[in-house]
Amino acid sequence: MTLIDSIDSKIYKIKDSVDLFLTDEKYLTAFFMNSRRRKNFLINNEMICLLEKIDGKRKVAQLKELMEKSYGITGESVEKVIGLLLKNKIISEVINSDILEIADLDRFSRQINYFAEFFDDYEKALRAQKKLFDAKVLVFGCGAIGGNIAIELAMAGVRNITIFDFDTVDESDLSRHLYFSKEKLGKNKTQALKEFLESIDKQISVEIINSSLKPADDIENLIQGKDFIVNTLDEPYIGYTSSKISRVCMKYRIPHFIAGGFDAHLSSTGELIIPYVTPCVECYAGYFKESLKNWKPAKHPVAKRMYEIGGTSMQSLFSASYAAIEIVKYITGIVDLKKNFKIRGEFLFKDMELTYLSIKRNPDCPICGRRSV
Repeated sequence: MTLIDSIDSKIYKIKDSVDLFLTDEKYLTAFFMNSRRRKNFLINNEMICLLEKIDGKRKVAQLKELMEKSYGITGESVEKVIGLLLKNKIISEVINSDILEIADLDRFSRQINYFAEFFDDYEKALRAQKKLFDAKVLVFGCGAIGGNIAIELAMAGVRNITIFDFDTVDESDLSRHLYFSKEKLGKNKTQALKEFLESIDKQISVEIINSSLKPADDIENLIQGKDFIVNTLDEPYIGYTSSKISRVCMKYRIPHFIAGGFDAHLSSTGELIIPYVTPCVECYAGYFKESLKNWKPAKHPVAKRMYEIGGTSMQSLFSASYAAIEIVKYITGIVDLKKNFKIRGEFLFKDMELTYLSIKRNPDCPICGRRSV
């Protein structure tokens, strides 16, 4: 098959995420809705006609025939225009692929179109969605943060989720946990969340573990074999649970996310940990130890604050959504997070400002430093 033959048999369409605007009958503006980019092109009537005929149904051979018959435009010129449109990611090839089932294509079409914006071709977007279907994710903690992360991942197409928690639903959860209701009061959080996740996607597989995380617990068997780990366990303390979980993840080089969004970390973005790429949990601990070494907190008037620390569902959802975005980006590969990862950020409720900390990998870190690799 020659190159011309292969092009002639292809079918293209204007990308769903691209809006085209014509100005003064000679300037074409392509607005990329997902990235907010704009590109301007000088255009003529023949090219306008060609764009109208790229409808996702006609093959390139048919487009050539129509353009030559109506405007005397050669097939070579049509190919050049199509090449330009492809290079600028204005059109994409219509692919009949068996990567995904028809029902999944229908359900996730908008998300797949969004993924396609990051790739050269539509098939890569389909494979990105397939990665979500196949990913095995373990979420420690089913509270307002962990529960919402699990929900958003399930909505994105993650179909293998393990959830770990020991607590039950109480009244205070109803204002912050999106999957809880009056009918769930007194039920194990893992069971309540499992039922909600299964209502989102009939194909999802949810394993529940009703347990707390104790110092002597061996969690290696839980973590091994997973593709991604999320920690939101703030009892007995998020620093302790994160250190314990992260050390196992580092051992097996499993990416993980240490979520924010509670207690002193309200609206924190949390931390994506890619083993030996990003700063690890111990790097963060060392950073805070150094930066806070001269800080002494004032005595607080409330002696027992376990149930007094405030927060809103909006702040919880912010932290959960930020985490879910980073997790989806990592699993799908739509963004190379090894080059574009973010350090933990803090979102200020009053000022609506998001600032990131200035943490770097510690070359002498006992977990991820030079001597540990």
